[in-house]
Amino acid sequence: MRTSTRFIVLCSILCVLVLMAFLAAPAAGQSSDKYDKKPTDKKPTESYGKRPPTIVHGVDVFQTSTGKPTKADFAKNPIPADFFCKGSAPFKGEIELRGVPLTTAPAGVAANGDTIVERLGNGVFVSGAAKIPVKVRALQLTGAQPLSIECPNQGTTQWKVDTCLCGPQPTTKIMVKVDQSCGCGHFDGELRLNTCLTFTEAKSGRKAGPLKQAVDLKITDMPWCPKPGAGEPVISGPFMVDTNCDGKPDMKLTKTTNFFPGWKCDNQAVDCLTQYASLTHCHEGPSKEHPHCVNPMCKRQG
Repeated sequence: MRTSTRFIVLCSILCVLVLMAFLAAPAAGQSSDKYDKKPTDKKPTESYGKRPPTIVHGVDVFQTSTGKPTKADFAKNPIPADFFCKGSAPFKGEIELRGVPLTTAPAGVAANGDTIVERLGNGVFVSGAAKIPVKVRALQLTGAQPLSIECPNQGTTQWKVDTCLCGPQPTTKIMVKVDQSCGCGHFDGELRLNTCLTFTEAKSGRKAGPLKQAVDLKITDMPWCPKPGAGEPVISGPFMVDTNCDGKPDMKLTKTTNFFPGWKCDNQAVDCLTQYASLTHCHEGPSKEHPHCVNPMCKRQG
């Protein structure tokens, strides 16, 4: 992310960047309600008679939930006066954010993913659990709507808001268990990431920021499966990703492996066209009885 030559906030502005349901959906765009209900067959790993296979070092791609908005909340720690222009008032409101598909090489390998987390090592199960170090490698969000700011002698100005990772990223860990009869399970842990919010004035292109913000995300009882569900993108080899939101892939990452967060036993076997029935578009085919249908998630036609 480019650093403004006009405004630089060196100290952290302790706004609350609330990434609600940040890990709510894989990049395939699943509904987040797939794991809102508690599973009914949770059992310790040992109940299934053998140690689960090692979870191999890899990456996980996520798409920020659209059902539960992600917001930057400045109520307790406002953006200071004169930040946007001389005479601008402190900003105490919220900024709703949405995901921006990450730029990758090859292009499109992360589908609509706006966040990538790397599992830094293999996860070997010991006493029913595997401890895995993780680090957020890429994040790109933008304001759902322009931010309106009153500036003296200018009237109302409109600002585009962009959020990206910035600086070194902390390493945290997740604790993974297999507690489902199909071989799926749940995991707990946390993600910590250092982000920057940059503001661009629509009319002039002038930038304000970045505002630096540390974010701590708690993960509790999130489901996972060793195989991808219907429509889930699979990255089969190393790729490059843009980590500073300049549109140029700059970091090489490994592939997805045998760990797919957000899936559980009861939606693993659902056919893709059934899972994403609401996205299917049909038009006239050879006959009225045989329309031509396309589903963008399933990459299949019928």
